Amino acid sequence: MVKYALITGASSGIGFSIAKELSKKGYTVIGCSPESDIFGQKPLEKDFGLISIPLDITNLENIKKVRDQVEEITGGQLDILYNNAGISIAGIAFEMDEEKVNKLFQVNVIGHINMTKHFAPFVINTRGHILFTSSVAAMTPLSWVSIYNASKAAINAYAQTLHGELAPFGVRVHSVITGGVDTGICDTNVMTSVGDSYYDVPEVYKSIRSSAMMSRNLNISPDQYAKEIVRDIKSWRDPGFNLYHGARAYLLAWFSRWLPLWLFEFGVQWHFKQYGVLKTIGKLAKKGKYTKRNVK
Repeated sequence: MVKYALITGASSGIGFSIAKELSKKGYTVIGCSPESDIFGQKPLEKDFGLISIPLDITNLENIKKVRDQVEEITGGQLDILYNNAGISIAGIAFEMDEEKVNKLFQVNVIGHINMTKHFAPFVINTRGHILFTSSVAAMTPLSWVSIYNASKAAINAYAQTLHGELAPFGVRVHSVITGGVDTGICDTNVMTSVGDSYYDVPEVYKSIRSSAMMSRNLNISPDQYAKEIVRDIKSWRDPGFNLYHGARAYLLAWFSRWLPLWLFEFGVQWHFKQYGVLKTIGKLAKKGKYTKRNVK
């Protein structure tokens, strides 16, 4: 009997490796990525017979159209729905551009909620699995990526409720608390500018770079990550709601739960070179001096 899996964001990084690993395990994989990125799935099409369907998960009509295509391909039988697509932006928490915030939540949260709404019936038909790529960012005050952190916390909370609601149908729901994985999701954050900001001091750019490179400096490979996830999926025993994979995933989650916030916050700020930035800002603020050039 053919087993089907649908993965969003399959053109690169985690999604690409998950698609490859599931293909190796005998699944017929449907990979969905935006039209502009779908070319990245070509190697999977060639080597594993992956079925590529362009999809913008921020477009509800596009989701409905792809749902109909998937129903025709699979007969309404989907063993795995893997809500993986994601983007990141960096900047100061209370100064973020509104349009960028909206776009990130459309991709990282609302898009996955809409995907689940329209594809969950196919997973119910197989008593299969629905997975979400969350992150240690959901529970860690990672420097300069507050909006990304918030989106991962939001999708983890949604998945947690979904876990109970779909249990009567025999569907397993997992939110993967992802640690360091060697992908490029935060690479563009290096180019972040904080000009005309309350935080425009020289040290801030070194800190932003440190934060942006977190998954490049301490990580496991996407292929290793995918092997661990697929092993969990295929286990006869339910591995639980939160799956911890990637460098320091479980450790950071443990810290967030058991350390007092001031200590955990200090450790994160020190590691990502944020402490010096905040200290400088604090000294200026006490003198009534602000780096923002257009204080009103």
